[in-house]
Amino acid sequence: MDDLNLPGGIPVDSNYGGSTLEEEEVADSAYSQASSINNFRVEHGRRYSEYKEGHPFPYDEVSQANERALHDLVFCILDHRYFLSPISETSLRCIADIGSGEGFWTEGAAQRYPEAEVVGIDKMFHERSVEPNCSFIIQDITEEWVLDNPSMKFDLIHIRNLFVGVRDWEPVYAECFRNMNSGGWIEQYEVEIQATNVSNSELPGSEIRKLSDISYEMARVSGRDFQISHKMKHMIEEAGFVDVQEQKVSMPLGPWARDPKFKEIGEHFEKFYKTGLQGWLMQIWTRYLGKTAEEVNEACAKAFQEINNRHGYWYFPLVIVIGRKP
Repeated sequence: MDDLNLPGGIPVDSNYGGSTLEEEEVADSAYSQASSINNFRVEHGRRYSEYKEGHPFPYDEVSQANERALHDLVFCILDHRYFLSPISETSLRCIADIGSGEGFWTEGAAQRYPEAEVVGIDKMFHERSVEPNCSFIIQDITEEWVLDNPSMKFDLIHIRNLFVGVRDWEPVYAECFRNMNSGGWIEQYEVEIQATNVSNSELPGSEIRKLSDISYEMARVSGRDFQISHKMKHMIEEAGFVDVQEQKVSMPLGPWARDPKFKEIGEHFEKFYKTGLQGWLMQIWTRYLGKTAEEVNEACAKAFQEINNRHGYWYFPLVIVIGRKP
């Protein structure tokens, strides 16, 4: 796996925390509609997919901003690359983006690699791409894939941020293996839901830590997998892939790092966290944990205020796994 050239550890910027970030300072940003409690929509005022068993996370304007923030975040981490696998770009002919969503990665890869055919696969409908070498198909990725071209085999399969959305990962990896050329690579990115403070202190009053810890209870009551980041390396190996490698990147929650690269990562991750948090909590808390929408919004507001106070040094790992089909 290519080296990301990131320094070990995350030294804290001594100038961080000099002032509190006010909500009006971010009013024009994409995440202001999610980070302002006044703009939270109550009574499940979020749009959810009803395809088959549905999805506990919403699919609407705020979730689209969240997906954009994630794309910018990973693009920053990868130094504007689309993958880390040791593949010659000139040899790419067929690429799949599994769980393509809004298609940011799919269409970007089609632009970057115009000689390759890029296919986005998701349960959600996507408009026809303006890129001539890019297409989208509606498909449950846990079932046998039905491609427009049945003879197509992929050189690279990209998966990102599908935690919770997939109940059973074994058939997903099996289909990736079956639909891949020999020598092709699978590459998956998942956030590890483990809030860690740079000082390794417990900070028992932290809403950020509390929301991180409750993810285990959310997984138990909903039957959803919040921890695929811990298991995907082993499961990819079990599916038959070889040369499987794992890399973890610590993502600061906010621009508190001294290193410029980590500071930029922290800015992107803050946007991702703020645009995502309400949607990650809303359905599971109200449907399975007996919470109200107001209680969800209150928890979000507390977490956002903790970030805006600019005193905490939290980070979450991004887990990256790659593997080759022999």
